[in-house]
Amino acid sequence: NVVKVAFKKLCSTKMREMVRDTGRRCDGRAVDEVRPISIDVGVLPHTHGSSVFTRGETQSLATVTLGDGSMNMKGENLDGQTAKRFYLQYSFPPCSVGEVGRTGAPGRREVGHGNLAERALVPGVPKE
Repeated sequence: NVVKVAFKKLCSTKMREMVRDTGRRCDGRAVDEVRPISIDVGVLPHTHGSSVFTRGETQSLATVTLGDGSMNMKGENLDGQTAKRFYLQYSFPPCSVGEVGRTGAPGRREVGHGNLAERALVPGVPKE
C-alpha cells in the first residue's frame, strides 16, 4: 500500500510538472483550451424538456419536470423552514465518461458539480 501511494504521488507530481513546463495537458490541449460542446434538445418525447450535452467523450442527459408550488422541495436550516421551487438532481455515473465503476450515493465531487450547475441555471428560471 505504501508503494502504491508513493507511485500515485510521483505520477501526480510528474503530471503537474509536465503541464507547467509544456503548457499542455496529457490529452494535448493547452491549459486555456476548452473542448467544444454540442447540445441536442428535445431528445426524450414524454418529458417537459430534455437535452443531451456532449463534450469530448463525456455525455450528460438532462430532463425537466414542471410542477406547481405544492411540489417545492422542503427542508430545514438554522433559519427555519425552507422551500425551493427549482432544484437540480445531478448524477455522474462512471459510464458517462466511458469508465466502469460502482454507482451509488453521490460523492463530494458530484454534489459540488451539481451545486455549481444549479447556481448557473437559477438565473434562467422564470419568476413565479
